[in-house]
Amino acid sequence: MADDGFGHPRLAAIYDPLDPDRSDLDAYLRMAEEFEARQDLDIGCGAGVFALLLADRGIDVIGIDPAQPSIDVARAKPGSERVRWICGDATALPPLQVDLATTTANVAQEIADPVSRPLVTFRWTHVFGADGQVLTSDSTLRFRERDEVETDLVAHGYELQGVRDAPDRPGNEFVFLARRPG
Repeated sequence: MADDGFGHPRLAAIYDPLDPDRSDLDAYLRMAEEFEARQDLDIGCGAGVFALLLADRGIDVIGIDPAQPSIDVARAKPGSERVRWICGDATALPPLQVDLATTTANVAQEIADPVSRPLVTFRWTHVFGADGQVLTSDSTLRFRERDEVETDLVAHGYELQGVRDAPDRPGNEFVFLARRPG
């Protein structure tokens, strides 16, 4: 389900200007190089920043996001023709095979079902100076424990290869490296 902040065209358009420093993605680009990825599925690609960085490095990228306005912003960026954009969630994907599948930022926390822990909701109100329009967006996140994510990966047929500290949030978030056997 698309987060309110990305599902409205005006809010999707200001996402990048409100968060212009995406140096947090550098570590994930290094991981793509480390794993010698040739194809990537960027799940929850949003406005396409990471997908386009991967494409700049010659990686064949499919970006999928449930928010059509975010996909529209991504498609309007220079170089966007090198990425295959899909509006939908992971269940909307056609059969495919990739070397790497990524979720960055808060994508993993957006998966709120089934709920076994409290959800955290953030509310932002934006006032547009040009016309005074006021838009409010809620973002609901679910922060899961490491063992819960590991159990879910194994339950869905993945083999856990390792767990690393998130390079931009060491000690607070993790990067899970998993592979589907076969």
